[in-house]
Amino acid sequence: MSDTAQTDIGLFPVSYLIGNDLAGAPTLLLNLLVAPPTHSVTGSAHIVNQSLHPPLNLHSHVHGQYAYLGVVPTNEGRILISAQGHNGNTTNFKLHLVLSHDWKKGIANYSYLDGSKWVEVDNVPAKLNPELKSRYFPLPLEPGPVILPNPPIMALYGVPIQSAIASGDLAHMKTLAAYAKQQLDAQPQLRKELDALKAEITKLDRK
Repeated sequence: MSDTAQTDIGLFPVSYLIGNDLAGAPTLLLNLLVAPPTHSVTGSAHIVNQSLHPPLNLHSHVHGQYAYLGVVPTNEGRILISAQGHNGNTTNFKLHLVLSHDWKKGIANYSYLDGSKWVEVDNVPAKLNPELKSRYFPLPLEPGPVILPNPPIMALYGVPIQSAIASGDLAHMKTLAAYAKQQLDAQPQLRKELDALKAEITKLDRK
């Protein structure tokens, strides 16, 4: 789908499994909410490696930007996502992900903070996660905007909003609140989740 069409429709979710399936290698699950109007992404990263002792189990709240490489629209172009993540006030994740024009696959370079040292993971394949779901509505397996009769926009925002509230990260919550407000007038179903997010922001602002 072209950049123009996506911008006209709004936000859409994507989820990727990133890893090479080699013994002892880490696996990254990347869940993102893509905002074409601002060419930005926000979401979460979860890195696991059961071969380590103790096993690696890293969570990060992710934000970043994406850009088209080449002329848009084109079937030959690529999409570059540049993002970083944090846990609390500590940056613990950095990512450069080059995707095909249809958002379906790509190659990732990322690094994560393991204790006091950064670990680099280079040139690993990324593929769509077939288990992308929402607790409100089962989202389609293909990337791109969700177009449904009376679409449940809660499906796009519910999980990221709950994750942001649980993190206690004020900046992350304000970012999601801004994204949600952009579509609130057209999607009244979003009101409940946005009110919950604003209440949490107000509570943290008073501390």
